[in-house]
Amino acid sequence: MKLVDLPGVGSRIRERLIEQYGDEEKSLHAILNADVAGLCRTLSERQALLLVSHARGMKFAITPEQFLATDEATRIQQILLTRLASYAHTEYARLKIGTLFASSSGALLAENRKAALEAFQTAKMMQGRGLEKLLKDIRPLREKAAARVRERAVAATSAEDFQKLKSKGLDRLIDLHLAESPAELLDLARSYSHVCLIGDEVSGQAAEDMERAESLEEWYLVPEAVLGFYEENLETLLAAAQTAQKLHEAGIAGFAEWQSLHKLLARLNESADREGERLERLSASLGRCAEEAAAWANEQLKSKIEKSSLTLGGTDLLLVMSRGEGVREILEAQMKSVFAQVLKDAKARAAGQLDLAGAETVWLDEIFSEQISYPLELNRHALRSFELDLQSRREGRGLTRKREIARSLADKRDEAAALVHALMEFDYSYALGRFSLEERLTFPEIAEEPCLSFAEGRHLFLDRPEAVSYSLGSADHPEKVALLSGVNSGGKTTLLDLISQIVILAHMGLPVPAKDCRLSLFEEFYYFSKSRGTLSAGAFETAMRKFSVVENEKRKLVLADELEAITEPGASARIIACMLDELNRRGCVAVFVSHLAEDVRRCAETPVRVDGIEAEGLDENNNLRVSRSPRYNYLAKSTPELILDRLVRSTQGREREFYARLLAKFK
Repeated sequence: MKLVDLPGVGSRIRERLIEQYGDEEKSLHAILNADVAGLCRTLSERQALLLVSHARGMKFAITPEQFLATDEATRIQQILLTRLASYAHTEYARLKIGTLFASSSGALLAENRKAALEAFQTAKMMQGRGLEKLLKDIRPLREKAAARVRERAVAATSAEDFQKLKSKGLDRLIDLHLAESPAELLDLARSYSHVCLIGDEVSGQAAEDMERAESLEEWYLVPEAVLGFYEENLETLLAAAQTAQKLHEAGIAGFAEWQSLHKLLARLNESADREGERLERLSASLGRCAEEAAAWANEQLKSKIEKSSLTLGGTDLLLVMSRGEGVREILEAQMKSVFAQVLKDAKARAAGQLDLAGAETVWLDEIFSEQISYPLELNRHALRSFELDLQSRREGRGLTRKREIARSLADKRDEAAALVHALMEFDYSYALGRFSLEERLTFPEIAEEPCLSFAEGRHLFLDRPEAVSYSLGSADHPEKVALLSGVNSGGKTTLLDLISQIVILAHMGLPVPAKDCRLSLFEEFYYFSKSRGTLSAGAFETAMRKFSVVENEKRKLVLADELEAITEPGASARIIACMLDELNRRGCVAVFVSHLAEDVRRCAETPVRVDGIEAEGLDENNNLRVSRSPRYNYLAKSTPELILDRLVRSTQGREREFYARLLAKFK
């Protein structure tokens, strides 16, 4: 198979697919594996679904449109797929469900049936384990350009190392410098909070104070470039890892190898270490607490000074009078103890508000100057030095931690992508399983001879459907062609819809909404919905051309709803009878709903079974009481007298008298 063999793929789309996936083989692999989500990055959703469906059909020598021969049959398949897709949690699974289609290929059905059976067993096993919430958080991984690191730099001391790093694209992630002299290194040290030095050719104090690189790998020099991918997709990856853990614990094969990735992601999701958090809190509150302590100290000094008095001894007085000096020294000497106590209390106050550790309290001795003065002023240089020390220690710890995690995750991107893809594939399977489980579906028995039988079938599109049983071509009811008669609103069209749902799901290889079901595989399925009014001559000709497609030798199922509306009743009965005869002779299975059952049976040349859905009367609310399962070999009337009876009961006056006179005509 080549890309251009697929419908809708010309040279332009082929080039776009190859550009996305790398080559033709990888593009075909993506299509055959139903990577609809990936294909939608290049194609429209409709194109992607069509492409995947046709590629799968070519594998089994069929086309997706081959089985469903009418628009009404296609419409019901689409509603079923929408219903099934509502059980998916990821967009990937929803799109992949859209590639399913009914077919007559036994090999395709067997493949789908095996997958659906495994999905059902998995869904039953995982029911109630909380997978749904986790699966909703799984999305395709996003690729985002790494944010450039601004506060750090990398310096190379040789042109060779500089070019080597630049060729790796490191200059797009962090500032990269060539520093061949101590002066250049000194400038860099002043410009960045951290410089990683590569090479030993340059010496000097700046070079000694810089970090010597232990590795030239990206995870070491710019760990943010590695971690950015995981941080961008952290919610998805954590949900994926937790889901894989649950699946592994439940014994689902294929998810044991994700354990190590889960631990690494959990570590990435952890907040910084306690010491790092302490340093960050201390750095953020240091300036404020120091200012508050200094303000408090000044208030205390002012109050104590205002309440104090100065006593000069004779010697002190002579010194002041003779030299005019010594007043400040005398004041300081007398206030020394007061100042020392206030300063001690101020530092204790600041220390009580700050989470200091070890020798960090020594910094307070430098920040709160012991020089006696009023107002007390902080040593701004010491305060700034302490803040820079905290920043350096905090960044150092953070960088070390980032490097440790980045080193562990550097080669895990493919593993992470594989995990997410595996879980999106699992969600597709899980949706099939939950659909089967929650809709209480059962797998049908596939028979060789043409037949269709089911017990307690439930219409999937109704809120509270009544169970219905019906059989064609079985041991008890061997007839394969039947006319369905009965009361209006009795459920004849609903029965045709139910048959359609059962047949389409069975031909997808999926379970069906019935307690028991046995049917043969059909090559084509026709469903002619109810016509809207009598057709004109031209429209009648068009309709007949449409109905003539059943005239072939293929094994088929044909459903038709009140075809008599195509023309006048007498002609309609003969046309319907002729169609049923042709289907009977070819051994096909057919159900035609008609109010002309007696006329059709008279015109038919072959035996045609007539079944009926009949109203049993009116209930206490004047609603028709109907048994929805057809009675075999029974002609049911439309029972207009029941409708008239309801009108008599629910009206008054002249209107009621009118309905009563009409009802009397039926007695």
